[in-house]
Amino acid sequence: MTQPQQPGVEHPAIERVLTRRAEQVSAELAAQEAGWGRGFTRRSFLAGAGMVGVAALGSQLVTTKAAYAATGVSNGNTLITIFLRGAADGLRILVPASSELGVDYLRTVRAKLVPDAAGLAPLTGAPGWALNTALNPLLPFWGTGELAFVPAVSAAGVTRSHFQAQQCLERGSDTATTGWLDRALQQLGPGTTFRAVTQGSALPAALTGNQTKLVMSSLKNFSFPGWDGVSAQSQTALRALYRGLPGPLGVDVPTTLAALGTAAAARAKAGPQNGAVYPKGNFGTALADLATLLRAEVGMQVATVDVGGWDTHTDEANQLDRQLSSAATALAAFLTDLGAARRKRVTVVVMTEFGRRVQINANGGTDHGHGSVMWLLGGGLAGAGVYGKWTPLSAGVLDSGDVPALNGAFDVLGEVAQKRLGVGSLSAVFPGRTFAPLGLAKVG
Repeated sequence: MTQPQQPGVEHPAIERVLTRRAEQVSAELAAQEAGWGRGFTRRSFLAGAGMVGVAALGSQLVTTKAAYAATGVSNGNTLITIFLRGAADGLRILVPASSELGVDYLRTVRAKLVPDAAGLAPLTGAPGWALNTALNPLLPFWGTGELAFVPAVSAAGVTRSHFQAQQCLERGSDTATTGWLDRALQQLGPGTTFRAVTQGSALPAALTGNQTKLVMSSLKNFSFPGWDGVSAQSQTALRALYRGLPGPLGVDVPTTLAALGTAAAARAKAGPQNGAVYPKGNFGTALADLATLLRAEVGMQVATVDVGGWDTHTDEANQLDRQLSSAATALAAFLTDLGAARRKRVTVVVMTEFGRRVQINANGGTDHGHGSVMWLLGGGLAGAGVYGKWTPLSAGVLDSGDVPALNGAFDVLGEVAQKRLGVGSLSAVFPGRTFAPLGLAKVG
């Protein structure tokens, strides 16, 4: 009589063999426990794990720091930072579209990059300012007070080097060895394993340091490797092997297994809500994953997402607008997915390493500049608006041909960290910096 086929196993015979093998290895691993208790290496762990077909678990461990057992003192809010890698041109994102703000000068030096009237969406309550219509999917959130911008933004020490500028902004200075978000987490105290999540393939400099964080390429891939038919047995074997074991792996292994279980429970309830439709691509997938984890209430305090492709040295009008349209669609889907009530506890900051030159180059693009623009979305904002200082653009006010830095990037980040996350003193988060809050965020 033919036995019914089990999900994830092509042949029942294979399942039986694997199950028996897992049981055998469980006994073998138990015998190894005493020997490994005297000391072990990650290499020896992988060798033992490979016996039950779960060597890939090592790829999860290298991105998992030992978690605290306590649930922490989180106020329930989450800060998500999105870094547009490559230096997005703020002057084509948030356009000073009136004579009073400098559009006449812009039309003399970058006429092809200043959207015409049909390409501009004036911002109610912010006289003279307009958005590139590629960002139209975000306009409803301007109406609800969940969208704001800061133009002419940079920080002391930032140069026109992509790498140096990114490192400076993410570390909070040009000398720090840890990231500003890692130091913010230290100020907040213990939290869950999911207190800090990076959606991507690598840990950003902003989270470099000793605090707990998870790096995952996607929620779908953050799962226990191997056959479904022996997954439970394999996990049981690993738990038994590392139960009570001293050293980092004695904490990291059960922590990882617990995190994988939490992720699996969240995945079971995944799927856009409130009619949200995400665009295809890594950014949309990353935001959809974050929405799933936020609804699962896993204790996420901070999260980061990187989006590349913003270095527009050629054909900027077309290249940048495509990027903006895709990003705006993904962000609008994310906010819609969360719903009005849940996104009250989520604040999104979109930033880039520096702006572009004011004058167009010979290839229809722009070269590396200085002052850029930051976007803020979601809950906790003081209201829709264009915050900070602005000097009407003219040849005489430029900083070596660039938008001058009139507003501090760390003033924005510090205010959001303090008012939304509850970080106390900012002196440890941004050492050596002084602060001038812009009044763009609310406490609570």
